[in-house]
Amino acid sequence: MSPSYEDEDRIIWLKDRESLAKMGYVRERCQVSDIRTGPIKAPEGEALIGYSVLKKSAAKDPEKGFCRRIFTLQPGDRYYDPKGDFRDSVPPGAVDPLQVLAGRPGRSLSREE
Repeated sequence: MSPSYEDEDRIIWLKDRESLAKMGYVRERCQVSDIRTGPIKAPEGEALIGYSVLKKSAAKDPEKGFCRRIFTLQPGDRYYDPKGDFRDSVPPGAVDPLQVLAGRPGRSLSREE
C-alpha cells in the first residue's frame, strides 16, 4: 500500500503579479506522474508559467498516480488587450491567473466548455 500524503494545491507562479496581469489568461491542465515528485514540464512548444505543488494524493487511487495543475502559454497566445474583448479568442481551459486560488479552480474565460 502506498504511503498517505495530505493533499496540497498551493500554486507556484514563475512570473510576478504584474507579468501575470499583462498575460490576461493562461491555459490550465492536469499533469499526471507516477511519483510524488515527478517532473513539472510544459508540453512541447508551450511555456510553463506556474504549477501546483500537488493536486491529488496517489494514496486515494494508486493506479492514477499524482496529479499537478500546470499553467502554460503557447507561442500564439496573446496578451490581454484592455481596449478589446479577448474572450472570443481564448482556448478552452483558459483561466485568469490572478483569480486562481490554491485549492480552487480558476474561473474559465472561454465561452466553450
